[in-house]
Amino acid sequence: MKHLTEQLKQAMAALAFADLGERSGRAAMHAALYGKPATHTRADDAPCTRRMIALGVGDHLPPAVMAYVIGACRRMGADLLLITHDAMAVRYMLDPYLPDLAGIRCETAELKRHARSAVLGLLSRRTEVLFAVSATPEDPVASLLGGRRGLPAGKSPVPVVVVGPTPDAGRNASATPQLASAH
Repeated sequence: MKHLTEQLKQAMAALAFADLGERSGRAAMHAALYGKPATHTRADDAPCTRRMIALGVGDHLPPAVMAYVIGACRRMGADLLLITHDAMAVRYMLDPYLPDLAGIRCETAELKRHARSAVLGLLSRRTEVLFAVSATPEDPVASLLGGRRGLPAGKSPVPVVVVGPTPDAGRNASATPQLASAH
């Protein structure tokens, strides 16, 4: 009976820390369950403390999109992950927005391939990303919206927010971008 009681206690402790396993590695979870220090820890095993918002960056960064993303980062207490094919160009594009980005940590993820699978792989690995923002048709995140009428083509690991003219508004292109839809 004592053995059963110990197993029940261990099961209850595991249940209490069930969500911890999704954010931390095996060694950190073992330490949390058994109270023993982990023998081997890596930086990848530590849970991320800050959430991120991913922004696809193409040839340009519209001011309305940057205003939306900066406001979302401030409201959610998130940092910014810039997904691009040219990291150096992004640095120049961000220059006018640096005063507004004060206090928001920016990371750049440069994709070597211009493929939907590269974007999906990056977003799947980066579990701290809350959602992705697509602003222009040439940005990498836009490849996730290859379906009919701008809807997602298949599964995406995170929600995708399209900021800009609606897909049907291409014929009646409005002068100012606006929040079109969230997928």
